[in-house]
Amino acid sequence: MIKFEGVDKIYQQKNTQIHALNQINLQIKQGEIYGVIGLSGAGKSTLLRMVNYLERPTNGEVIIDGKRLSECTAPELRLIKKDIGMIFQHFNLLESKTIAHNVALPLILAKKNKQEIKARVEELLAFVGLSDKAKSYPSELSGGQKQRVGIARALALSPKILLCDEATSALDPQTTQSILGLLKKVNAEYGITIMLITHEMSVIQKVCNKVAVIEQGQLIEQGSVLDVFGHPKHPITRNFVQTVVRTEIPDNIIRRLKVQNINILSRLEMVGEHATEPILATLVNRFHLDVSVVFTNMTEIQDTTLAIWYVELIGNELDKQAAIAFLGEQKVRYKEVDVS
Repeated sequence: MIKFEGVDKIYQQKNTQIHALNQINLQIKQGEIYGVIGLSGAGKSTLLRMVNYLERPTNGEVIIDGKRLSECTAPELRLIKKDIGMIFQHFNLLESKTIAHNVALPLILAKKNKQEIKARVEELLAFVGLSDKAKSYPSELSGGQKQRVGIARALALSPKILLCDEATSALDPQTTQSILGLLKKVNAEYGITIMLITHEMSVIQKVCNKVAVIEQGQLIEQGSVLDVFGHPKHPITRNFVQTVVRTEIPDNIIRRLKVQNINILSRLEMVGEHATEPILATLVNRFHLDVSVVFTNMTEIQDTTLAIWYVELIGNELDKQAAIAFLGEQKVRYKEVDVS
């Protein structure tokens, strides 16, 4: 659906070249909600703007639905852009126009007839829960309501792709949850592929299937949200993950372990239904081990439970090895961790 092949973006500032993007290879499949996360200035907005060719790559290719944008004529690009909707951080509504007119604007520019425009606007305002605000003006709406208008406007021409440029960063936490729920509804009911950029890992946690992490123009990590949250490989990714999910032992606990001369722990990771099974009780009862829980965290990611336990297993070596084999059979990821 969306593919970046060896994409570079270089800006020339006087005698200096700035590499905003460096050899980006990324594929977003149809129907996915794909999050791109990075700190300010990492290059994520530049990457997003490549999709509708507001930014053009210095090198490499952007491919939309099998079409290489660099090979498209101007009329072909216009047709492709009609299939791409966009919502913004600061809403970008026309303050002097009614909510209905704001939603209708893409349809007016596309020269649709009045009856079709009226029906589509009514449908979209009902979809985003703002049927009673058609005659209101943006100044009369809350931030969350304005973003709902922005989403309705972006859906006006029935796009295949929706680009979200920090769509929730100007909103309070409760409103953010409401907007993320609406984006999931857009994806589920209309089958629209969503590419979302953010600097908040909680947004990725709530709504995305896949995630890519960008740092200084480079793609440093990508994969399913569950895999990246459970096994962040890069220090930047680990820092992002730790803002919403504690996958590592806090420093104060490590200091206590050192005082107790405990150097090796067992890390158990359980996903989905396995996260709520009595695994530790089985280790005690069936394998005659003493299990000392040092640290644990359980969280929900995309309606799936992720549980991480750090425990000390105490018992004879044969029982331990039998227990580890059992954990593998139960699809529990096991790893010994040196905390010395």
